[in-house]
Amino acid sequence: MGSIDEGLCSPVTAAATPQQIYHGKLYQLQHHGTPEQVAEFSADGPPRPETADGVTGWIFYYEANTPTMDQVAALLAEMETLGWITGTVRETLAELSPQEATAELKARMVERNPDDQQSPAEAG
Repeated sequence: MGSIDEGLCSPVTAAATPQQIYHGKLYQLQHHGTPEQVAEFSADGPPRPETADGVTGWIFYYEANTPTMDQVAALLAEMETLGWITGTVRETLAELSPQEATAELKARMVERNPDDQQSPAEAG
């Protein structure tokens, strides 16, 4: 007979990367834990991303672990190759400090698509 933990393990968490598990736990603590628990858990930031975490994994990682200029350049080049950013955006972001470039990339991740926004009349 398996342990209780084995019975609670879903196929989703079984296939999740350490970084995905970290973000799931962080979300849980943010909504059901104390500010102290959130601060303690997130103090070191997420684990290094795996391939499955993609470029967003690196952005989350670099948000907590300041990258070098070479690391930012490599991430920007990969993002351009994958179609996440244009060459013009890559060149613009490459001129920023690593911290500023990471913050800008994070902001681009969470921007709403203008096509998804409702007009005031549609909103009610």
